[in-house]
Amino acid sequence: MGPLVFYIVIYSSNLVELDKFYSKIGFNVEKHKHGDGDEHLVCKNGDVLLEIYPLPDSGSQNATKNIKIGLKVPSHATILNQSEFFRQYIYKLPQETEWGRKMSLIDPDGHIIDLFEYCK
Repeated sequence: MGPLVFYIVIYSSNLVELDKFYSKIGFNVEKHKHGDGDEHLVCKNGDVLLEIYPLPDSGSQNATKNIKIGLKVPSHATILNQSEFFRQYIYKLPQETEWGRKMSLIDPDGHIIDLFEYCK
């Protein structure tokens, strides 16, 4: 077996909004801290961790702004049924692709999140 992704780290100037965003997608979001490091968010479902760290200083540019993350979700309906919350974050409505049905969101920091429905 080849390498497997274990974790992905993104940086944010607004952990509160990203906590709410990723929780509503369905992640179990927890606050975490390693030793003397910064408190950050850990989103875990399955074997891959998505860690969200605060930017080193509030004036710096978001170093991970051009990151695109692909997630598998049970159904787009879960997202679309929360339209009050997600309306402002919808980038592309569900459409068929060669990898399955996909919709895209933009999180509060500008990361594009592609959501693929599980194969049925």
